[in-house]
Amino acid sequence: MKRLLASVSLVALLAGCAVTPAPFSKDELAAQSAADRSEMFKGGEPLAGPLTVAEAIARALRYNLDKRSKMMEEALALGQLDVDRFDLLPKLTANAGYTERSEPNATRSRDLYNQTTGTGNPSYSADRFARTADLTMSWNILDFGLTYFTAKSNADRALVATERRRKAVHNLISEVRFAYWRAAAYQTLKSDVEKAVAEARLALDKARLVERENLKAPAESLRYQKSLLETLRQLTAIQQELSTARIELAALINVPPGTEIALAVPEAMSPPDWTVSLERMEEQAFVNNPDLREQGYLTRISVDDTKKAIIKMLPGVTFTGSRNYDYNSFLMDNHWYEAGAKLSWNLMNIISGPSALKYAETNEAVAKARRIALRMAVLAQVHISERQFRNATSQFEQSDELWKVDRRLAELSDAKAANDASGMLERVAGRASAIASQLRRFQTYAQLEQAYAKMQATMGDDLLPDSIAAQDLPGLSATIAARLETWGRMPEAVALVPTPAAPAPVTSIKLSPAPQPPAAPQPAAPQPTAKPVSALGWLGLDDSTAPAKAAAP
Repeated sequence: MKRLLASVSLVALLAGCAVTPAPFSKDELAAQSAADRSEMFKGGEPLAGPLTVAEAIARALRYNLDKRSKMMEEALALGQLDVDRFDLLPKLTANAGYTERSEPNATRSRDLYNQTTGTGNPSYSADRFARTADLTMSWNILDFGLTYFTAKSNADRALVATERRRKAVHNLISEVRFAYWRAAAYQTLKSDVEKAVAEARLALDKARLVERENLKAPAESLRYQKSLLETLRQLTAIQQELSTARIELAALINVPPGTEIALAVPEAMSPPDWTVSLERMEEQAFVNNPDLREQGYLTRISVDDTKKAIIKMLPGVTFTGSRNYDYNSFLMDNHWYEAGAKLSWNLMNIISGPSALKYAETNEAVAKARRIALRMAVLAQVHISERQFRNATSQFEQSDELWKVDRRLAELSDAKAANDASGMLERVAGRASAIASQLRRFQTYAQLEQAYAKMQATMGDDLLPDSIAAQDLPGLSATIAARLETWGRMPEAVALVPTPAAPAPVTSIKLSPAPQPPAAPQPAAPQPTAKPVSALGWLGLDDSTAPAKAAAP
């Protein structure tokens, strides 16, 4: 036995000393890379036909890896709830043991008063081989209370994970809309830019030939080349600006970066319709903003932590009941039941309890202060996002007008251009200016779409509900397309206070997008002056949705 123990100890010692860092080999890294690459694009449907905005959002919602990770975090948090439910139940423990002695546990008796040892032979009352087993159920009331509030906190953490998933979806939709229109600019302008670059290089070669043959004054020829080089630099900058747009969109919808993506770019681009008043936006943001909801759940968690600090100062009562088995041959009854109750009180918790309680209350106050500060930040964010949307709309309308003027100038320069060098310079410069104007038009529209999506994200307005009937990609795309048509047109915020019984009739103000001007450039029509309206009408609320003045949250 001693040799066996020594051998086992030596083997354990050598095994502990033998642990050394083991980096991955090149083959293992290559195999892991191939497996991960296959998993990255697993389950994605191939692109078929031109990609619309709705389909791009649908693909991002289904296949984007960042959103998958947020959904898995939410599922993990929800799975913790099932574990916590079992922790609330009594503990049921099954034990079994086996022991063996080399010699019997023999004893002699000693007189208590005389301290004399008996002269009889030693005796024993237990076998050398002991086998025991028991099935014990125990329930501690103090542990039950702590586990209960821990389960409530974990339930709130699951809701926090849900709000973080909502926020990730909002950000994803904003990024997809911005990247889509940048990729649309790349698709629309690619051929024009390549054609203009080729024409500019051809004109530059001719200008250098003219300079070498001294057909014009050197200064005039060099100024002409400088103009061409400036135009060529502008066109090259446009190419570089648009070169990464398709890659960014491919990453968002989770397709291989080198995939050719054809986009269904509409002929007419108009600002999204928006008719919700600022006060209604504030109400909806206070109710639905994911950051505010998350902070509210964190405040509830801090309250539960305070209750747990109070419970820890109480005594704990443990009830036990068991069925025991002991196969000792000397026992009269080898099977028996046993029940008991035990009171335990950690007195150190009474001493440290006030400090723990003070810390928990301070944490609760900090969480409340954070929630109020975040509410103010969200309130400011609502106004900022609304103003950014209005500014982006104005910038797009100006860029659209400028593009139409530059396009007509380019058409006029093409119509009157001759084969001489100055005519070619004018044509190349006109095309470059038109291309740059069209690029700015697409860029401002992409910023407009991004500002629109951020405004919806600040309000917490979800593009889709948590569960939808359509699970396939075409059905999801159709649902998103239908939702995009009405997103922002009709306010869907939940009223924070009851509606008055008989509100006075009011006149609502509807903010409509500016009408599209005709092909020929014309001065913008002046904005009509709004008629006098009541206070509720100025806020844009009708009879059915006009809430009473609510107290500040």
